[in-house]
This record gives sequence, C-alpha cells and structure tokens, in this order.
Amino acid sequence: MEAVQERKWDRETVWDVAGVIVGLMGCLAQLTQVIAEWQRTEPSGLSLGFVIGYLLVFAFWLSYGLFFKRMAIIVTNAIAFVLQAALLIVLL
Repeated sequence: MEAVQERKWDRETVWDVAGVIVGLMGCLAQLTQVIAEWQRTEPSGLSLGFVIGYLLVFAFWLSYGLFFKRMAIIVTNAIAFVLQAALLIVLL
C-alpha cells in the first residue's frame, strides 16, 4: 500500500498561497467598488477607459496564468475579471 505523501511547503508553494490570499484581498477591494457604483445615484467618477483598461489587464494575466498553469494567477485574475466586467456593466 502506498504511503500518503505529505504536501511539501517549499518556497514556490508558500508564494502560491500568499499570491492567492493577497489576490483575493484585492478582489475584495474591487468588490466594494462594484457595490458602491451599483448603489450610486449620481453619475460615476470612473472613466470607461479606466474600467476597460483594467478589464484588459485582468484578461492578460488570466491568460498568462492559464498558459503557465499558475493557480494563484488564474484564480485571482478570473475573479478580478468577472468583477471588472460587472463594474463595466454597472457603468453602462
């Protein structure tokens, strides 16, 4: 019977976990902006260029993560892309 392998906490794993945690913190900050814009009754101060620009940035990093199979980059940028798309919809 095979012995269960313990997960090795090498530097790469630690940085991946840290990347997910910090990336999710950034997504939480982004979520607060989406909520604020959704509740806003007056016109937004955000430009469409800013919102679309960041949408493209998140799309690039998501593609990068998928290409290099980096879970921290994939997870956080997929969430950020969806939130930024939601922000764009709210602004339109």
